[in-house]
Amino acid sequence: MAALVVLVMGGILVWRLGDRFGADAESVKSCTERGGVKHTDAGHDGYAWTRDFVCANRSETPLYLTVDGTERIGTLETRRSWFVCWELGRVQGGEATVWYYTQGDRTEAGGERWEGWGFAGAEHVDVSAHPPPNMPRCRFDSASPE
Repeated sequence: MAALVVLVMGGILVWRLGDRFGADAESVKSCTERGGVKHTDAGHDGYAWTRDFVCANRSETPLYLTVDGTERIGTLETRRSWFVCWELGRVQGGEATVWYYTQGDRTEAGGERWEGWGFAGAEHVDVSAHPPPNMPRCRFDSASPE
């Protein structure tokens, strides 16, 4: 009888831990929306965002000047980064066409003019759906998007 109790309790413990780890894995694939921040993009005439989305991404994620180009201007070194908007562009690995705009942790040589601002391919951003809900599409036609 004692062995049966231990077996049942062990099964319940494994089941509960599995739920917790499953929830943790799902939260990694979501972005946290933040307000009250300010990110100013000098390369686009002082365009400023007061909201961003912190998402998991691969470290050493390359940033490109445009969604269709290959000019690398920055790098995300961290495993969680903030992004301000998304745009459609050239196909990446896995057939993704969504690109996320952010400022890199490191500016590549030649990218100083843009202060590391660029686009990261969706293949490097770990979210359950591209683009995440509520993240705006990139628009650079006014001084501030919001």
